[in-house]
Amino acid sequence: MTDMSVGESWMKLEFTEAEVNERVAPFAAVLAQEEFHKEVDRLCVSERRWGTRREMRARALKWHGDRCTFEIAVRTESGWHHVIGKVYKTDRSDVFQAMEALRRAGFSEDAEFSIPQPLVYLSSLGVRLEEKVRGPSAKDLFLNGGPHEHIAAAERCGRWLARFHAASPRLGNVADLGAEFVRYRYWTDRVTDFGEPLASKSERLFEELNTAAPTLAAIEGCGGHGSYIPEHVILSGSRTAAIDLDEYDVGDPSRDVAWFVVSLQRLALRYLGSLHALDSAAQQFLSMYVASGREDAIVNFPFYRALECLHGAKRDIVGQTPPAPDRAEIMLDEGLRALC
Repeated sequence: MTDMSVGESWMKLEFTEAEVNERVAPFAAVLAQEEFHKEVDRLCVSERRWGTRREMRARALKWHGDRCTFEIAVRTESGWHHVIGKVYKTDRSDVFQAMEALRRAGFSEDAEFSIPQPLVYLSSLGVRLEEKVRGPSAKDLFLNGGPHEHIAAAERCGRWLARFHAASPRLGNVADLGAEFVRYRYWTDRVTDFGEPLASKSERLFEELNTAAPTLAAIEGCGGHGSYIPEHVILSGSRTAAIDLDEYDVGDPSRDVAWFVVSLQRLALRYLGSLHALDSAAQQFLSMYVASGREDAIVNFPFYRALECLHGAKRDIVGQTPPAPDRAEIMLDEGLRALC
Protein backbone atom coordinates (compact mmCIF):
# COMPACT_ATOMS: atom_id res chain seq x y z
CA MET A 1 0.00 0.00 0.00
CA THR A 2 1.08 3.62 -0.62
CA ASP A 3 0.39 6.41 1.89
CA MET A 4 -0.02 10.10 1.07
CA SER A 5 -0.03 12.89 3.66
CA VAL A 6 -2.31 15.91 3.52
CA GLY A 7 -1.55 19.28 5.11
CA GLU A 8 -0.35 19.39 8.68
CA SER A 9 -2.67 16.64 9.90
CA TRP A 10 -1.89 13.08 8.94
CA MET A 11 -4.74 11.85 6.78
CA LYS A 12 -3.77 8.53 5.35
CA LEU A 13 -4.85 7.82 1.79
CA GLU A 14 -3.91 4.33 0.73
CA PHE A 15 -3.40 3.07 -2.81
CA THR A 16 -2.41 -0.36 -3.99
CA GLU A 17 1.19 0.06 -5.12
CA ALA A 18 0.69 -1.56 -8.51
CA GLU A 19 -2.14 0.83 -9.36
CA VAL A 20 -0.17 4.05 -8.85
CA ASN A 21 1.76 3.81 -12.12
CA GLU A 22 3.03 6.72 -14.19
CA ARG A 23 -0.35 7.15 -15.88
CA VAL A 24 -2.44 7.07 -12.71
CA ALA A 25 -0.07 8.92 -10.37
CA PRO A 26 -0.96 12.50 -11.48
CA PHE A 27 -4.66 11.79 -10.91
CA ALA A 28 -4.01 10.04 -7.59
CA ALA A 29 -2.06 13.09 -6.42
CA VAL A 30 -5.21 15.20 -6.78
CA LEU A 31 -6.98 12.96 -4.29
CA ALA A 32 -4.17 13.58 -1.79
CA GLN A 33 -4.86 17.31 -1.64
CA GLU A 34 -6.32 18.83 1.50
CA GLU A 35 -9.25 20.39 -0.34
CA PHE A 36 -10.40 16.97 -1.50
CA HIS A 37 -10.15 15.52 2.01
CA LYS A 38 -12.15 18.39 3.48
CA GLU A 39 -14.89 17.81 0.91
CA VAL A 40 -14.99 14.11 1.76
CA ASP A 41 -15.32 15.02 5.43
CA ARG A 42 -18.21 17.37 4.67
CA LEU A 43 -19.88 14.71 2.56
CA CYS A 44 -19.54 12.10 5.31
CA VAL A 45 -20.84 14.29 8.12
CA SER A 46 -23.31 16.75 6.59
CA GLU A 47 -24.77 15.07 3.51
CA ARG A 48 -24.56 11.30 3.86
CA ARG A 49 -24.70 11.23 7.67
CA TRP A 50 -22.03 8.54 7.83
CA GLY A 51 -20.11 10.17 10.65
CA THR A 52 -16.52 11.33 11.10
CA ARG A 53 -13.92 9.90 8.76
CA ARG A 54 -11.31 7.65 10.31
CA GLU A 55 -9.68 6.12 7.26
CA MET A 56 -9.79 6.49 3.49
CA ARG A 57 -8.59 4.25 0.69
CA ALA A 58 -8.66 4.64 -3.08
CA ARG A 59 -8.43 2.07 -5.85
CA ALA A 60 -7.85 3.00 -9.49
CA LEU A 61 -10.49 1.39 -11.70
CA LYS A 62 -9.86 2.77 -15.19
CA TRP A 63 -7.61 5.28 -16.92
CA HIS A 64 -8.73 7.05 -20.11
CA GLY A 65 -5.91 9.48 -20.83
CA ASP A 66 -7.82 12.62 -19.92
CA ARG A 67 -9.49 11.15 -16.84
CA CYS A 68 -9.14 8.42 -14.25
CA THR A 69 -11.85 6.65 -12.25
CA PHE A 70 -11.31 5.61 -8.64
CA GLU A 71 -13.33 3.69 -6.10
CA ILE A 72 -12.99 5.55 -2.80
CA ALA A 73 -13.70 3.74 0.46
CA VAL A 74 -14.20 5.75 3.65
CA ARG A 75 -14.40 4.23 7.13
CA THR A 76 -16.41 6.09 9.76
CA GLU A 77 -17.91 4.99 13.08
CA SER A 78 -20.81 3.54 11.09
CA GLY A 79 -18.56 1.32 8.95
CA TRP A 80 -17.13 1.40 5.43
CA HIS A 81 -18.82 3.51 2.75
CA HIS A 82 -17.95 3.61 -0.96
CA VAL A 83 -18.23 6.28 -3.65
CA ILE A 84 -16.83 6.70 -7.15
CA GLY A 85 -14.44 9.54 -7.86
CA LYS A 86 -13.55 10.77 -11.34
CA VAL A 87 -10.53 13.00 -11.77
CA TYR A 88 -10.26 15.03 -15.00
CA LYS A 89 -7.44 16.90 -16.67
CA THR A 90 -9.85 19.57 -17.87
CA ASP A 91 -13.04 21.07 -16.49
CA ARG A 92 -15.95 18.64 -16.87
CA SER A 93 -18.52 20.36 -14.73
CA ASP A 94 -20.85 19.80 -17.69
CA VAL A 95 -21.00 16.06 -16.91
CA PHE A 96 -22.10 16.79 -13.34
CA GLN A 97 -24.77 19.18 -14.64
CA ALA A 98 -25.96 16.61 -17.18
CA MET A 99 -26.23 13.96 -14.47
CA GLU A 100 -28.24 16.36 -12.31
CA ALA A 101 -30.57 17.01 -15.24
CA LEU A 102 -31.00 13.27 -15.78
CA ARG A 103 -31.76 12.77 -12.10
CA ARG A 104 -34.48 15.42 -12.31
CA ALA A 105 -35.81 13.78 -15.49
CA GLY A 106 -36.55 10.58 -13.58
CA PHE A 107 -33.26 8.67 -13.49
CA SER A 108 -33.05 8.93 -9.72
CA GLU A 109 -31.64 6.52 -7.16
CA ASP A 110 -34.98 4.84 -6.45
CA ALA A 111 -36.07 4.59 -10.12
CA GLU A 112 -36.14 1.31 -12.03
CA PHE A 113 -33.99 2.91 -14.74
CA SER A 114 -31.37 5.21 -13.29
CA ILE A 115 -27.84 6.56 -13.27
CA PRO A 116 -25.34 6.93 -10.42
CA GLN A 117 -26.45 9.89 -8.37
CA PRO A 118 -24.02 12.84 -8.62
CA LEU A 119 -22.79 14.02 -5.22
CA VAL A 120 -20.46 16.95 -5.80
CA TYR A 121 -18.13 18.48 -8.38
CA LEU A 122 -14.96 20.22 -7.18
CA SER A 123 -14.17 22.60 -10.02
CA SER A 124 -10.79 23.68 -8.64
CA LEU A 125 -9.59 20.06 -8.60
CA GLY A 126 -11.54 18.65 -11.55
CA VAL A 127 -13.04 15.91 -9.35
CA ARG A 128 -16.58 14.55 -9.38
CA LEU A 129 -17.90 12.27 -6.66
CA GLU A 130 -20.87 10.09 -7.42
CA GLU A 131 -22.77 7.18 -5.94
CA LYS A 132 -21.24 3.74 -6.29
CA VAL A 133 -24.02 1.52 -7.60
CA ARG A 134 -23.63 -1.95 -6.13
CA GLY A 135 -24.23 -5.08 -8.15
CA PRO A 136 -22.83 -7.02 -11.10
CA SER A 137 -22.39 -5.43 -14.49
CA ALA A 138 -24.21 -6.85 -17.49
CA LYS A 139 -20.75 -7.82 -18.78
CA ASP A 140 -20.24 -10.01 -15.70
CA LEU A 141 -23.52 -11.81 -16.31
CA PHE A 142 -22.93 -12.28 -20.03
CA LEU A 143 -19.53 -13.83 -19.39
CA ASN A 144 -20.25 -15.81 -16.24
CA GLY A 145 -24.00 -16.45 -16.21
CA GLY A 146 -26.16 -19.05 -17.92
CA PRO A 147 -28.58 -18.63 -20.84
CA HIS A 148 -31.45 -17.43 -18.64
CA GLU A 149 -29.24 -14.79 -17.03
CA HIS A 150 -28.03 -13.69 -20.48
CA ILE A 151 -31.60 -13.13 -21.67
CA ALA A 152 -32.70 -11.35 -18.49
CA ALA A 153 -29.67 -9.04 -18.58
CA ALA A 154 -30.18 -8.29 -22.28
CA GLU A 155 -33.83 -7.40 -21.71
CA ARG A 156 -32.98 -4.99 -18.91
CA CYS A 157 -30.25 -3.35 -20.98
CA GLY A 158 -32.65 -2.92 -23.89
CA ARG A 159 -35.35 -1.42 -21.69
CA TRP A 160 -32.92 1.00 -20.02
CA LEU A 161 -31.70 2.34 -23.34
CA ALA A 162 -35.22 2.70 -24.71
CA ARG A 163 -36.23 4.64 -21.61
CA PHE A 164 -33.12 6.83 -21.84
CA HIS A 165 -33.72 7.68 -25.49
CA ALA A 166 -37.36 8.49 -24.77
CA ALA A 167 -37.04 10.44 -21.52
CA SER A 168 -33.58 11.98 -21.28
CA PRO A 169 -33.24 15.70 -22.01
CA ARG A 170 -31.28 16.71 -25.10
CA LEU A 171 -27.96 17.67 -23.55
CA GLY A 172 -24.54 18.42 -24.97
CA ASN A 173 -23.30 18.78 -28.51
CA VAL A 174 -25.20 17.49 -31.52
CA ALA A 175 -23.17 14.70 -33.10
CA ASP A 176 -21.98 15.67 -36.58
CA LEU A 177 -21.44 12.45 -38.49
CA GLY A 178 -19.86 14.18 -41.48
CA ALA A 179 -17.22 15.87 -39.34
CA GLU A 180 -16.38 12.55 -37.69
CA PHE A 181 -15.27 10.91 -40.95
CA VAL A 182 -11.78 12.33 -40.46
CA ARG A 183 -11.53 10.11 -37.38
CA TYR A 184 -12.95 7.12 -39.25
CA ARG A 185 -10.32 7.66 -41.92
CA TYR A 186 -7.68 7.50 -39.19
CA TRP A 187 -9.09 4.17 -37.97
CA THR A 188 -8.94 2.83 -41.52
CA ASP A 189 -5.37 3.99 -42.05
CA ARG A 190 -4.20 2.30 -38.86
CA VAL A 191 -5.71 -1.01 -39.97
CA THR A 192 -4.43 -0.57 -43.52
CA ASP A 193 -0.89 -0.07 -42.20
CA PHE A 194 -0.95 -3.65 -40.94
CA GLY A 195 -1.05 -4.98 -44.50
CA GLU A 196 -3.18 -7.54 -46.29
CA PRO A 197 -5.79 -8.92 -46.06
CA LEU A 198 -6.80 -6.22 -43.56
CA ALA A 199 -5.81 -3.32 -45.83
CA SER A 200 -8.19 -4.05 -48.69
CA LYS A 201 -11.05 -5.01 -46.39
CA SER A 202 -10.73 -1.89 -44.25
CA GLU A 203 -10.59 0.34 -47.33
CA ARG A 204 -13.66 -1.33 -48.78
CA LEU A 205 -15.54 -0.97 -45.49
CA PHE A 206 -14.62 2.71 -45.24
CA GLU A 207 -15.81 3.36 -48.79
CA GLU A 208 -19.10 1.58 -48.14
CA LEU A 209 -19.59 3.51 -44.91
CA ASN A 210 -18.97 6.76 -46.77
CA THR A 211 -21.61 5.82 -49.32
CA ALA A 212 -24.15 4.62 -46.75
CA ALA A 213 -23.76 7.50 -44.28
CA PRO A 214 -27.16 8.89 -43.24
CA THR A 215 -27.77 12.64 -43.33
CA LEU A 216 -28.26 14.68 -40.17
CA ALA A 217 -31.93 15.09 -41.05
CA ALA A 218 -32.51 11.36 -41.60
CA ILE A 219 -33.91 10.84 -38.09
CA GLU A 220 -34.72 12.97 -35.08
CA GLY A 221 -31.83 12.91 -32.64
CA CYS A 222 -32.20 12.20 -28.95
CA GLY A 223 -30.08 12.20 -25.82
CA GLY A 224 -27.16 9.83 -26.37
CA HIS A 225 -25.18 7.91 -23.77
CA GLY A 226 -22.10 7.83 -26.01
CA SER A 227 -20.55 4.68 -24.54
CA TYR A 228 -23.39 2.23 -23.94
CA ILE A 229 -21.73 -1.16 -23.50
CA PRO A 230 -22.41 -4.13 -21.16
CA GLU A 231 -19.60 -3.07 -18.84
CA HIS A 232 -21.41 0.21 -18.19
CA VAL A 233 -24.75 -1.28 -17.12
CA ILE A 234 -25.10 -2.26 -13.45
CA LEU A 235 -27.91 -4.59 -12.36
CA SER A 236 -28.59 -3.68 -8.73
CA GLY A 237 -31.56 -5.70 -7.52
CA SER A 238 -34.56 -4.44 -9.48
CA ARG A 239 -32.69 -1.27 -10.40
CA THR A 240 -30.86 -0.93 -13.74
CA ALA A 241 -28.26 1.85 -13.80
CA ALA A 242 -25.96 2.97 -16.60
CA ILE A 243 -22.63 4.50 -15.60
CA ASP A 244 -19.89 6.46 -17.41
CA LEU A 245 -21.81 9.31 -19.04
CA ASP A 246 -18.72 11.30 -20.01
CA GLU A 247 -19.47 11.05 -23.75
CA TYR A 248 -23.12 12.17 -23.56
CA ASP A 249 -24.47 14.17 -26.49
CA VAL A 250 -27.41 14.38 -28.89
CA GLY A 251 -27.38 11.93 -31.75
CA ASP A 252 -28.94 9.12 -33.72
CA PRO A 253 -30.40 6.49 -31.35
CA SER A 254 -29.06 3.73 -33.60
CA ARG A 255 -25.53 4.63 -32.52
CA ASP A 256 -26.02 3.60 -28.86
CA VAL A 257 -27.84 0.44 -29.98
CA ALA A 258 -24.96 -0.51 -32.27
CA TRP A 259 -22.35 0.22 -29.60
CA PHE A 260 -24.04 -2.28 -27.31
CA VAL A 261 -24.56 -5.02 -29.88
CA VAL A 262 -21.02 -4.87 -31.28
CA SER A 263 -19.55 -4.71 -27.79
CA LEU A 264 -21.52 -7.85 -26.94
CA GLN A 265 -20.13 -9.56 -30.03
CA ARG A 266 -16.60 -8.54 -29.11
CA LEU A 267 -17.03 -9.96 -25.61
CA ALA A 268 -18.17 -13.23 -27.17
CA LEU A 269 -15.26 -13.27 -29.61
CA ARG A 270 -12.59 -12.48 -27.03
CA TYR A 271 -13.77 -14.53 -24.08
CA LEU A 272 -16.14 -17.18 -25.41
CA GLY A 273 -14.33 -18.10 -28.63
CA SER A 274 -16.97 -17.08 -31.18
CA LEU A 275 -18.38 -13.79 -32.44
CA HIS A 276 -21.84 -15.33 -32.32
CA ALA A 277 -21.74 -16.97 -28.87
CA LEU A 278 -24.04 -14.28 -27.44
CA ASP A 279 -26.26 -13.77 -30.48
CA SER A 280 -29.40 -14.80 -28.56
CA ALA A 281 -28.72 -12.12 -25.97
CA ALA A 282 -28.06 -9.53 -28.69
CA GLN A 283 -31.34 -10.39 -30.40
CA GLN A 284 -33.22 -10.16 -27.11
CA PHE A 285 -31.65 -6.77 -26.43
CA LEU A 286 -32.74 -5.52 -29.85
CA SER A 287 -36.24 -6.95 -29.52
CA MET A 288 -36.79 -5.40 -26.11
CA TYR A 289 -35.38 -2.04 -27.23
CA VAL A 290 -37.64 -1.89 -30.28
CA ALA A 291 -40.69 -3.00 -28.28
CA SER A 292 -40.06 -0.30 -25.68
CA GLY A 293 -38.89 2.56 -27.88
CA ARG A 294 -39.52 4.52 -31.08
CA GLU A 295 -40.45 2.68 -34.25
CA ASP A 296 -37.81 4.49 -36.31
CA ALA A 297 -35.04 4.27 -33.71
CA ILE A 298 -32.97 1.59 -35.44
CA VAL A 299 -33.40 2.66 -39.07
CA ASN A 300 -29.67 3.44 -39.27
CA PHE A 301 -28.57 0.50 -37.14
CA PRO A 302 -26.75 -1.34 -40.00
CA PHE A 303 -24.59 1.72 -40.69
CA TYR A 304 -23.60 2.27 -37.06
CA ARG A 305 -23.04 -1.42 -36.55
CA ALA A 306 -20.61 -1.50 -39.47
CA LEU A 307 -18.93 1.66 -38.19
CA GLU A 308 -18.39 0.16 -34.76
CA CYS A 309 -16.96 -2.97 -36.38
CA LEU A 310 -14.35 -0.76 -38.07
CA HIS A 311 -13.65 0.85 -34.72
CA GLY A 312 -13.25 -2.58 -33.14
CA ALA A 313 -10.82 -3.67 -35.85
CA LYS A 314 -8.70 -0.58 -35.20
CA ARG A 315 -8.63 -1.38 -31.48
CA ASP A 316 -7.57 -4.95 -32.23
CA ILE A 317 -4.57 -3.63 -34.14
CA VAL A 318 -3.60 -0.48 -32.23
CA GLY A 319 -4.91 -1.14 -28.74
CA GLN A 320 -3.70 -4.73 -28.27
CA THR A 321 -0.25 -5.96 -27.28
CA PRO A 322 0.47 -7.95 -29.31
CA PRO A 323 -1.95 -6.95 -32.11
CA ALA A 324 -4.81 -9.33 -32.87
CA PRO A 325 -5.12 -9.32 -36.68
CA ASP A 326 -7.34 -12.42 -36.71
CA ARG A 327 -9.93 -10.68 -34.56
CA ALA A 328 -9.59 -7.50 -36.62
CA GLU A 329 -10.36 -9.40 -39.81
CA ILE A 330 -13.43 -10.98 -38.21
CA MET A 331 -14.66 -7.51 -37.26
CA LEU A 332 -14.09 -6.15 -40.77
CA ASP A 333 -15.97 -9.07 -42.30
CA GLU A 334 -18.83 -8.49 -39.88
CA GLY A 335 -18.92 -4.81 -40.77
CA LEU A 336 -19.10 -5.59 -44.48
CA ARG A 337 -21.93 -8.07 -43.85
CA ALA A 338 -23.84 -5.46 -41.86
CA LEU A 339 -24.03 -3.19 -44.92
CA CYS A 340 -25.10 -5.88 -47.37
